[in-house]
Amino acid sequence: MRKSSLPGDPSLTFSGIVGKTYAAESFPKEDYVIDGSRYDSEGNWAFCRFESDEVYAARMGFEKGGFNITEKQLSTDKALLQLHLELMTRDGAVLWLPTGTFDADALISDSEQMDIRLSHEGRDIFSISGWPRMNWHFQSVEGDAEANLDFTLQNVTVLPDCILPHCVFSMWETMGDVGGFVRFKDRKIEVSGKVFFDHPRIINQRNNVVPRHLYLYTTMYFEDGSGIFGYHAEDKSGKPLSYYCFGIHIDPLNQGKFLADADMQELKFDENNLPASWRLEWADRDYRIDLEVTVKPATLLQSWGSTLAPKTLKDFIILPLILDGTVSVRTKGGGKTLRGYGLAEYFNVDYWDV
Repeated sequence: MRKSSLPGDPSLTFSGIVGKTYAAESFPKEDYVIDGSRYDSEGNWAFCRFESDEVYAARMGFEKGGFNITEKQLSTDKALLQLHLELMTRDGAVLWLPTGTFDADALISDSEQMDIRLSHEGRDIFSISGWPRMNWHFQSVEGDAEANLDFTLQNVTVLPDCILPHCVFSMWETMGDVGGFVRFKDRKIEVSGKVFFDHPRIINQRNNVVPRHLYLYTTMYFEDGSGIFGYHAEDKSGKPLSYYCFGIHIDPLNQGKFLADADMQELKFDENNLPASWRLEWADRDYRIDLEVTVKPATLLQSWGSTLAPKTLKDFIILPLILDGTVSVRTKGGGKTLRGYGLAEYFNVDYWDV
């Protein structure tokens, strides 16, 4: 198997071309339905950023199947389901994290259309249905936390395959509008904004590669209707992994631009070892994006669902990071500066309790 995929190459697991942006309505169903016969793990994860002063964001999703993203020799349990429902409210983070409490075989998925469901003791835990208009409904077992959101997806971009020591981690990303409501206990809030939704597919295999030690995943959308998402990844020595440092800029007409020349600068951390601010630059010969972001300070309001649920923010290094910022877009046709907001995720092996 080829050990890398770069813009213009076919993806190792999807039918599309790496770096290419497709209209969501024309994206083939075989690339978004679950196929347990061919892949060791698949999932769906939504990063929602709202235009709300009460609830800033929600991250929710699942992963079915065992995999190992570290460099260590670890056994993986394919029988368990990874599951998150996270509401980032003005009063603090609400984290329902029941990973490991549901059997993966309880997940029901349709092989012909987007229709995935999980029930437990007569209660619907989550359902994901439709394409490119989708409904995501997640709720905790006892009903204290809930998100019922409608997505209107506009574009899909196939990302480079991430070749890790114990697996090939492939993914596409889609961007669209989101609306609906979220609820914590008796507090129900109507929300609207943008969603960045990704679909990982994983093949477990040994690869002789430099391990990925950390990554920072950044999503933002801007006041003119454009948006950007991208990754910065480093090895243990702090050297960027060039094939997984990139950005994809989606213009107001839903045209995507893959930017492989990426540079992370001025990354600063808070007292919980979480990123607090950074600058990212992405460019090619006649195209340049300069992004400056700051993270809203966060507190932990409630966390439950399993014995692994964090007690403090220091225990949860992959907390959704609420972003505000500005972007400068410069092309041969001119330039502009825009305000934006989004969501990020940070992973660092040093702080990961395996």
